[in-house]
Amino acid sequence: MIEITYNNQFILESLEMMAARVGGEAMMRSVGEVVTDITKQAFVNSASPDGTPWEKNSPVPVLRYLNVTGGNFKKDGSLTKKGQARLTNKKPLIGQSGDLARQFSYTVSGDTVAVQNSMVYAAMHQFGGTKARFPHLWGDIPARPFFPIYGDFERLMPQAEREVAQVMSDYMEELIKEMDG
Repeated sequence: MIEITYNNQFILESLEMMAARVGGEAMMRSVGEVVTDITKQAFVNSASPDGTPWEKNSPVPVLRYLNVTGGNFKKDGSLTKKGQARLTNKKPLIGQSGDLARQFSYTVSGDTVAVQNSMVYAAMHQFGGTKARFPHLWGDIPARPFFPIYGDFERLMPQAEREVAQVMSDYMEELIKEMDG
């Protein structure tokens, strides 16, 4: 008679180790980096993370921008070369300080990551708003999404889903390599 005994303790311990680390803070920090990078790229592209171009600026904020930055107008009120260059190169959501495009951070708590922008007006630009609803506005502000989420907050946009899935896959591969090593 032959008896074969298989001890699956190694597999059980490996699975327990993976379960403890998957979704852990290290992986969630990587996810936070990816989502932050996608968000910042929206400002470079002047487009939503799904590729939809942002609506151009209306004349009101462009004129305010030119009046604040100085050196843009001649005495007769026409634009200087500097003013014309600023007008031509003015991108939506890139103001004088550029803070909206830079003030992104993320926080990790256990198996959750939250990506945020510290500017109080970020949500207005993400979702848009009307002067009728928000009387303090100069005019209606079109939505110019920069976070890679849909309006229902339930789903990431496809590019973000793919990149987050790749981060998770890479993380799992590293865990398996560690276990083999």
